[in-house]
Amino acid sequence: MSLIAVTAIAVKDNLPYFLVQKKENGYQFFTTKMHKHNNDTSLGAALRGLKELGAVNFDDWRLGELTSVEVEGELLSIYSFEVKDTEKIEQELNFKLKFMPANKIHELLKTLKTTLFVSFEEN
Repeated sequence: MSLIAVTAIAVKDNLPYFLVQKKENGYQFFTTKMHKHNNDTSLGAALRGLKELGAVNFDDWRLGELTSVEVEGELLSIYSFEVKDTEKIEQELNFKLKFMPANKIHELLKTLKTTLFVSFEEN
């Protein structure tokens, strides 16, 4: 079993907002389990994990980048998606995750290993 992290990014008023999970000591990126012995793929596990929170419609989610994030001393893959309708997504996820502006989650963003970004953009 491996853990996969997931976030979605939206831009409001020229400020990026990240989909995160509220914890006692702040915020963290949502994580879900990937079971390699069940032939899970990391992307499939990420989407399934979000679906377990609520009836998410992924039609308007655009796969952005894959990078790494440090969670409790462990390096995890993190998928990011570009989205527009943050209020709809929070509602679909039963408000278990929340979009927070980058300037409010600065410490969390420092856990991203940005030198490892892989873009899914078409050339």
